[in-house]
Amino acid sequence: MKSVMMANGKALEEERGMATTRILLMVLCGSIFAAVVGAPILATHAHPLAAAFLYLMFSPVCHQIPDRCFSFSGQAWAVCHRCSGIYLGMFLALLTPFTAAGFLRSAWETRVWVLVLAAPMLIDVAAPHLGWWVSTPLSRFAAGMAFGALISSLLLPGISELLDHGSPKHPRLGAAPLQGEIE
Repeated sequence: MKSVMMANGKALEEERGMATTRILLMVLCGSIFAAVVGAPILATHAHPLAAAFLYLMFSPVCHQIPDRCFSFSGQAWAVCHRCSGIYLGMFLALLTPFTAAGFLRSAWETRVWVLVLAAPMLIDVAAPHLGWWVSTPLSRFAAGMAFGALISSLLLPGISELLDHGSPKHPRLGAAPLQGEIE
């Protein structure tokens, strides 16, 4: 079926759109992770204002407790272990040719995928409060990486489709509304 679709160019166009979106998201996620690691590097190399700006940028999304952050030359990264894992997981997942859209065929399968990859983080957050164990930097980082992979595997096809719907090449653009569809 894929080769038949490739003959008319539609599937090839969709793959190009996904590749473009993947590259854009890789640049974005790579830049975010570089900023996370860049803050302590800037702080240790006599650029405190630039470092302070990066720490400030991440403060609304992370608690930045120094004991829960990786460090470089005595300076904490801009986010905690878990957030570092999320950002790195998003970036690394985008480097692979894998996407959730490639194998998830139904809403039910997508829900299972979300539960499976979100479970490590939920367990790692809840377990210390329930007295099961004390989470470690490695458990927080690994749980964050699984969650980051989940996020990027769902964002990639979603953003690609969103960008495609705004394109003049999209088949629905300019077409008559479907029955029951609001104009």
